[in-house]
This record gives sequence, structure tokens and C-alpha cells, in this order.
Amino acid sequence: MGLEFGLLGPTQVLHDGSDLCLGPLKQRTLLTALLLQPNRVVPLHRLAAALWDDTPPPSATANLRTYVNRLRKRLHLSPGPERIVARRPGYLIRVRPDELDASVFTEKQRLGREALRNGDPAAAEAALTAGLALWRGAAAEEIPRTPELAPRLEALDEQRCSAVEDLMRARLMLGSDPGLIGDLRRLVADTPVRESMWGLLMLALYRAGSPAAALETYQAARRALREHLGIEPGAELVRLQQGILHRDPRLLEQEPPTVRLTPGRTAPRLLPAAPATFVGRTAELHVLEQALRPGAHPGAHPAVVAVHGSGGSGKSALALKAAASLTEHYPDGQLYVDLGGGSGSRPRSPADALGRLLRGLGLTAEEISADPEERAYRFRELTERRRLLVVLDNAVDEAQVRPLLTPWPESATLITSRMRGSALDGVRHVGLGPLPPPEAVELLAALCGPERVRAEPEAAEQIARLCDHQPLPLWIAGTRLFTRREWSLSAFARLLGDEHHRLDTLRCGDRSVRASIEADYLPLCASDSPTDRRAAALFRRLGLVRAGEFHAAVASTLLACDTTAATAALGRLADTRLIDPIGADRYQLTGLLRVYAAEQAEAAENTETRLCLLRRVRSLGVRGGPNHPHILPGPTADERESGRRPLVPRIRSAWR
Repeated sequence: MGLEFGLLGPTQVLHDGSDLCLGPLKQRTLLTALLLQPNRVVPLHRLAAALWDDTPPPSATANLRTYVNRLRKRLHLSPGPERIVARRPGYLIRVRPDELDASVFTEKQRLGREALRNGDPAAAEAALTAGLALWRGAAAEEIPRTPELAPRLEALDEQRCSAVEDLMRARLMLGSDPGLIGDLRRLVADTPVRESMWGLLMLALYRAGSPAAALETYQAARRALREHLGIEPGAELVRLQQGILHRDPRLLEQEPPTVRLTPGRTAPRLLPAAPATFVGRTAELHVLEQALRPGAHPGAHPAVVAVHGSGGSGKSALALKAAASLTEHYPDGQLYVDLGGGSGSRPRSPADALGRLLRGLGLTAEEISADPEERAYRFRELTERRRLLVVLDNAVDEAQVRPLLTPWPESATLITSRMRGSALDGVRHVGLGPLPPPEAVELLAALCGPERVRAEPEAAEQIARLCDHQPLPLWIAGTRLFTRREWSLSAFARLLGDEHHRLDTLRCGDRSVRASIEADYLPLCASDSPTDRRAAALFRRLGLVRAGEFHAAVASTLLACDTTAATAALGRLADTRLIDPIGADRYQLTGLLRVYAAEQAEAAENTETRLCLLRRVRSLGVRGGPNHPHILPGPTADERESGRRPLVPRIRSAWR
């Protein structure tokens, strides 16, 4: 069996099924900090913060080496490479996904959610039950939750709660589960502020023939939310109560275990739910609604609209909001497929996407050919003379999208992508940038509570700014503040202000700003293209440069190459939205992207290389002025105020 690592409960390591003694608490805490970021370098200062909070002793580095050596001896039980490896600027632990229970759980949860989206609650129940069975208690429950470890451990616990909700939803879809109501009652008692769990209990009681008990449950939910959070139930819970009061027959409908639709008879309605909280983007939403209305596109061609923007800009939310508002205009149905171009996993092939679209149109697996060209022909045949809206979410490039476009003029296709698909003909492009600051604060207020934002308006504005005014980090920040009512906005803003913790803090369940950026950065690192690999090197080296903007000469200096190659690398970074063009031969790398790039620079570039790079950049003479911010690294305002070390402390000391 080898080694098995456990974080879903007390931190443990099993060897052939037997517990290994991991030593004292500091040693187990070090192992936990490494396992929370498997196969990635964890810098020494973060390991020290995990073990000693903000007050590491003078001997912290020596103690860390001692703990690492002891752990190495305990884990080196069979021939093979060392598990814990020294890599500048810290250590990493080598762990296969199937050896770490947290990784296995995440995969089971992903499979369960995918099964739910595909209308297969039996498969979802099996996957989610297997994943939740791995939990033995709270995440690393015996380890002190220092500011360095707390965000990651809390994210695991929130991920568990989310999986439990998905499991209850699958059981409700399956029906005839006598233990479901009892389990839901225990869950709402344990987590009385989770409205979705209250809603599942109300629906289960109503379907069991107890509308009075369902309405009493609504009142209990209302009392709990008032007592714990001081708020009223949300719109979804209120709508459910109204449906029960009016005995809405739709509440008794059991979702089908699988999607079986007859072509030409039943209109597929396969769009995911529109976002519950949607703020701003009024102009863009209006453009989408007008451009996608049947007859809005002149000539004999269908409407094709592409929404493009950086990761976390809310492309999918905007697309689903627009698609939901256009339901009545497409009576023959709406189809949806996630093409995987932003998840960090392998993108879906056109043939696979066509298979999903054909199943949505009613074909069984046996009726779908294995030949990609035959699938494309069948898709065109089935969509002929039908008024369909097709949503292609998270597209990678034009080659992936082109076979999925329906040619019938009365149909429409809505595409979301991080890249602007310039090679597609007749496409209306809608670009998304950050939210305006007032709308960013409004989104934060809608998520964490307007009264909290009114009480601390300056802190709310600071949180919005540190989230780059982007919807994804704002959603994570607002959701975490909503679930942690004891946190003030000022305290949360201070936590975000520390660049060592910012990306760790902006993680909630399976949503993570770091993962969103990695979905663009890691494919460049793994690419066979020299330009892509050069672009990845340039991106992380730009993290060493605290400049508001830069030009091709800076890129050429950082890469030690000619301007032509540097310009090509800049173009790839701009295509993938890892940098922003702001003028002729001028670019910028700001906010969360710069923090992530600096992390990668620390992990991949040694001190001598970083110092050499900064000396080269300094030789360009870009020193100041309104259009040329300081390019040499200096402490930020947050670093000066908090007294924390900057991201590249050794380089700064060398400049001094």
C-alpha cells in the first residue's frame, strides 16, 4: 500500500495501513503546511509563520531544518527518492494525488458535481458518499490555526460542507429516502446559517406530504438567520416558501435521473442556474440581450457573440444571466457545455463537446458516432430549423469552437473565453474589465451584508481595491466575510493587505484566485512552444519588478533576448490576460497577478539570478516620473505600515 497522507481529520501518515508516529506538534504542523500545498515549494518564511505565527524565534531556520530531517527519516521507509525536498526558497513534499486524502476527496466532489449537472443523481450520490467517507473530523483538527494555515484549512472545511449539500440534493432527486429528513434536520442544527440546507429540508418535507412542517421549517430558518446573522431569509428561500403556500405542483416534480430528450418533441433546458448575486455589467448585459435576440443579426447567418475577459472577470455569470433572460425567445431550447478552458484541467475536445450537445438534443450514447465529422454533421442536422441558444462556456480557442457553431439563422451561440477569438467570422465581441469601484463595493455588500459595508465604508473600498475590483475575488471575499461574522471588514482588509497571505485568503471551497491564474500560467510553462515558455519566464520575472507599467525593452532585459522575441512573449501574455496592454509598446502587471508572479519568481529563480535581473533593469534608467513609476523594488505602503518583510527581502537588502 505504501504511504497514505491524511489531512481530513487529525494529520496522519499511514504506512501499509498502520499509523506512523510523526513526532511533536511542531513537526506535525510542518508536515501539514507542506501537505496543504503538495508538490509545490513552500518558502521558509511561510513555514516559519505556520509554526510560530508572527513571532518566530531567532533559531527558526535551524529548527525547521531539524524538523525536516526528522520527518524525512520517518517517511523514508522504502527505496525511492526523498519525500521532502529542499528547493529554493524553501521545501516541497512529493505526494501523488491518490496518496493524499484531500486530493482524492476533491476529485470525488468534482465527479459528483459533474454527475449532478448531467442529471445523474445516482452517480453523484455514489461519488460524494465515497468522498465524504474520507473525513475523520475537521481538517487537520489538532493543528493550531495560525494566520498562515487558517485560510487553507477553513477552505477544506467549507469544501466539505458544500459536498454535503450536493449529496443531500442528489438524495432528494432520487426520492424514496426515509432517512433524508432526519439527516437534514441534524445538518441544519449543526449549520443553522446555511440557507440552502434549510431549503432542502423544506422541499423534502413538502414532498413527503408535510406542507405544514415545511412552513414551520421556514419560520425556524428565519429565526436562526435573525439570531445568528441579523438578516432575513434570501430570495430563494422566500420563493420556496411562497411555492409551498400556493402548493406549486412544480415542487413535486422529481428531476430525471438521466437526461433523455426526444429530438423535435421536447425542448432541452440545459443551462446552469443564473448567478444568485449579480451586480453591475448593465451595459454589457444589454448588449448581449440585444445582439442575441432572433432577427437582430442581418442576413442569413446566426448570431454569434463572444464575451472575453481575464480569469475571474465574471464572464460565465454574465453569459448565464443573459441566456436566462432570453429563454422565451428560443422556444426550441438552450444547450450548454463547459469547454474547460479556465479550470486548469484538460480542455474538452470538439468531439467530446459535440457528444454532450447531441445528448442534450436527445440522442442516446449508442446513437452517437465515434467519428468527429459524423458528430458534427449530426449536430447540424438536428439543429436545422430550430430556434436554439447554445452557450459554449470557457472556450480555449477558435479551433475548439468552430465545429460547435450551428448554421441555422434562427439559432444563436454565446461564447465565453479568456482570449479574443479573432479568427471567427461574424462574431460580436464584448470585452470585460474590472468592475467600477462603486459596483465592486456594491457586490461586496450584496454578499457579506450592506450593514457591514455601511459601518466600515473605507475598509470595504480597500477590500475591493485589493481584489482588483474583479468579481471572482470579490465573491470569495464577500462569501468568507458572510460565513465569518466575527471578522470585521478592517481586519479582513489587513489580512488581504499582507501579500504573503492575499492569495491564500482569496480561496473558498473549490473557488480560488490562485487556481484561476494558474489555469493561464501553467499551460505556458508546460508548452512545447519556445515563445510560450519564454512568456512564462517573463511573467514570473515581472513579479520582481514593482512597476506600474513597462515596455518591451524591460521584457527584453528580463529575458536576455532581442526585442522581437520579447515582443512575441509579451503578445502571448496579453493574449492569455496575464498582462494588460495600456498603450503603444506599454503594458502593466498589477494587483493579484503581480503577487502570484512574485511567488513564482521566488520559487523558480535563485537569489543571484534575481539580483542580476534587477541590476539589468536598473541599467535602463527607468527611475521615476508620472509615466515611469519606480521600477526598483521598494516596500509597499502596507509593508511599511505593518513592518512585514517584502516578497523579495534578500534582494532588497542587497540593494541597500
